[in-house]
Amino acid sequence: MQNFKKKISIITDSLSIGGAERVAAKLSVELYEMGFDVSIICLRNEITYPYKGKLYNLGVDESRIKLIKQFSKLIKFKLAYQKANADYYIDFRIRSRFWMELLLNVFVFDISKMMFSIRNYKIHLHIPKFKCFYKAYNKAHAIVGPSRDIISKMKSIYPFQNLVYIPNFYSSNQQLTIPPKSIINTPYVLAVGRLDNSTKQFDKLIEAYSNTELVGDKVPLIIIGEGKDRVNLEEKIKQLRLEDLVHLEGFKKEVYTYMKFANFLVMSSYVEGFPNTLLESLVVGTPVISFDCPSGPSELIIDGENGLLVENQNFEALITAMDKMHTDQVFYKHCKSKTQSTIQAFSKETVMAEWIKLLTD
Repeated sequence: MQNFKKKISIITDSLSIGGAERVAAKLSVELYEMGFDVSIICLRNEITYPYKGKLYNLGVDESRIKLIKQFSKLIKFKLAYQKANADYYIDFRIRSRFWMELLLNVFVFDISKMMFSIRNYKIHLHIPKFKCFYKAYNKAHAIVGPSRDIISKMKSIYPFQNLVYIPNFYSSNQQLTIPPKSIINTPYVLAVGRLDNSTKQFDKLIEAYSNTELVGDKVPLIIIGEGKDRVNLEEKIKQLRLEDLVHLEGFKKEVYTYMKFANFLVMSSYVEGFPNTLLESLVVGTPVISFDCPSGPSELIIDGENGLLVENQNFEALITAMDKMHTDQVFYKHCKSKTQSTIQAFSKETVMAEWIKLLTD
C-alpha cells in the first residue's frame, strides 16, 4: 500500500442500485487501499454496495415535510463537507436542480477542491443549464467524463479548460458465486439496468426478443434491475404471452454470476454515459450486443470481435444481431474468445493511474 496522505471525499446520491453509485463505491475502495484518507458523503440512506472510508449518511432521520427535509439536508451537507475537510471532493451526484446547486456552490463548496463527474450523455443531469454554472465548473479542479463523447459534448457547450477523460474500470478478481438454481445448466440471454423505459428501453427490447429465434428455441431473457417501470414491463410480458420466457429478477448483488453464465448480454439503451454492464460482461467472458448509442458502447465493443455494435435504435438490426449471436456458433465462439483481450485500456491498474495523477497534482 502506498500512502498518499491526501484526504479525498466522494459525494454520491446513494450507494445502491445505480451505475454511477457503483463506480463511486468502487473508487472509495481502491483509493482507500492505495493509502488515501477516504470519506463518503451519501445523500440517501441507501447502502448496499461495498465501500471503504468514513461514511456521512445524510439520509438518516429525515423529515417527511419536504421543505424541512431539503433545508435539513443542506445543513447536514455543509457540516459533513466541513468535517471531511478533504483536499479534494469527487461529486458523482445528479446535479440538475438550479436552486439546490446554487446554494451548494455558494454556501458549501470550495470550488477549487471540487471534481465534478459527468456521468451521462444527457450532461444537464450533472450540470445545470445556466452559464453561471459553466463558469463555476470551469474553476473546479477538474470535470471528469467517463467517455470521449461526454467530453466532446461538454466542449460543445462551453470552452472548459479542466476536462479530464477517465473511464470506468474493471477488477480482474470479480466475486463469482454459485449460479442461482433457476438458471443452472439453462442457456439464457441477459439484460441489466434500471427499469426505466425512457433510457433503457426494456419494453422495446422485450418486443424485439419476441421476434427472435430465441423464443422458438426456449432460450429465456433474464432482466436484472429494479425501477419505476416494473409494472409496465410485467404488462408487456403478459401481452406478448412471454411469462415463461422473460423474467424480471429485480436487483441482484450477484450480477457478475448472472453475466458469467449468460450466453450473451444485450443492451438496448437510448442513451448512456459509460455502460458498466457492457464492460462487466466482457470482463467475465460473455459477448455483448448493443446499440451504438451515445455514449460509451463504441468505446467498448469492437464490432464482430467481442460482440455486435448495432445501428442506433434500429430494432430490426437488433433482432438480427441476437439471432446471429444465438445461431452462428463459429461467430459466437470467436467473440467469446476476444472478450477479455479487447478491454485492457479499462483495467483497474490503467484507470487508477489516471485518478492518482489527477488527485496528486
